[in-house]
Amino acid sequence: PERLTKLDPSKHTTHRWPSFLPDGKHFLFFATNHSGTNPEQNGIYLGSVDSSDMKLVLASDSAAQYASGYLLYHLQTALIAQKIDPATATLSGDPIAITDHAQYDPSVWRTTFSASDEGTLITVSGESAANTDLIWVDRAGKDVGYAVKDRLSVGVLAGLRLSPDGKRVAITADQPRADIFVFDLARGTKTRITFNPAQNMEPSWSPDGQKIVFSELSGSRLSAGSTLHAHPSNGGGQDELLAASENDTTPVTFTWPQWSPDGKYLLYGKANGPTGASVWAVQTSGEKKPFLVVQPQGQQGTIDVFRVSPNGKWLAYTSNESGRQEIYITSFPQANGRWQISQSGGTAPVWRGDSRELYFYEFSGGQSQIDAVEVVANGDQLETRNYRKLFSVAHILAGGNSNFDVTPAGNRFLIPVQPEVTAAPISLTLNWPGKLGK
Repeated sequence: PERLTKLDPSKHTTHRWPSFLPDGKHFLFFATNHSGTNPEQNGIYLGSVDSSDMKLVLASDSAAQYASGYLLYHLQTALIAQKIDPATATLSGDPIAITDHAQYDPSVWRTTFSASDEGTLITVSGESAANTDLIWVDRAGKDVGYAVKDRLSVGVLAGLRLSPDGKRVAITADQPRADIFVFDLARGTKTRITFNPAQNMEPSWSPDGQKIVFSELSGSRLSAGSTLHAHPSNGGGQDELLAASENDTTPVTFTWPQWSPDGKYLLYGKANGPTGASVWAVQTSGEKKPFLVVQPQGQQGTIDVFRVSPNGKWLAYTSNESGRQEIYITSFPQANGRWQISQSGGTAPVWRGDSRELYFYEFSGGQSQIDAVEVVANGDQLETRNYRKLFSVAHILAGGNSNFDVTPAGNRFLIPVQPEVTAAPISLTLNWPGKLGK
């Protein structure tokens, strides 16, 4: 066997689902990263048996297929066909929906269909193949019961956060667009927080549990910018705009908003474009002038998921400045010192309630796991001890930025899992190119 593609760890963690184009030399494949970051670099690529060069054809969340002069790909819940030149992999014309409900599995980034050049198309319709429940697991990864059994449709925009008292959870769910929901874990009730037509994601709680802060995507891509909003966690009232771009010519992307535990600061990621995201903060009272907390080292670096420690003194964050995603800690609100925590890649840090242990995803060698490390502060210095793997997370949804949380005691983890699904209907379409647009 000969390797045809080479992973760039700063962009992708997997290349998969290859299929040849008619010339037998070029092929399409899907490239993404397990943390769900940099979605504009994730999607359908063109490769060649004669070169290791790769060209992005279309940013997407799923593999695609060429047939009969069209590229067939997934968009929200639909299967789309769009004209493509197989010699250059250049798209043209308008995208046309073949079916509005194609089954999509975000855990492997694939839509369930197959098309032939003779005009035959087979599709599996219905709900996502990865409808999701939330379960509790202990520190050994043992299932200790359901938290939410709701068959959520959770995709790459997912993010979940336990409330400060641990009695509720806020989550992003695709319905088919991303909206914020709050689940009462004791009563089993669900409250929808957002109703606007935008993509709403990355929820977090106010210290008193009365509000949810979240980011709202302004367009279909992150480059279109986003805004930050707050909404009462009981679902009533109106959205409160917290941050937005100052002008339309240079849209700003705001991500992962969160209040500091004492409520004195609002933190958020901020970027102009797909790279260079940094962590900023603004005081919630007084002057309210935003200030830079920490930025990646290197022009191509970007900071992704981050969490303030419960004691408000430290900031754990994910950065790809080394060429792959790693976990770092710095002090807060002034970033004095910088300590690399992960050893073999990591993302999505979560603190224990006493700020003395940190948990995060590690993706290494094709395996996913949750690691833990003890964090010991000595004045303005930091020491880590007892770095260890807690349990594998092969059952956790791939493509989720912050798809787990932990109780304040650090003894139970809230994890999304995929329940068994019933057989979905299979549809056969003859001469599908001739029926486009009709």
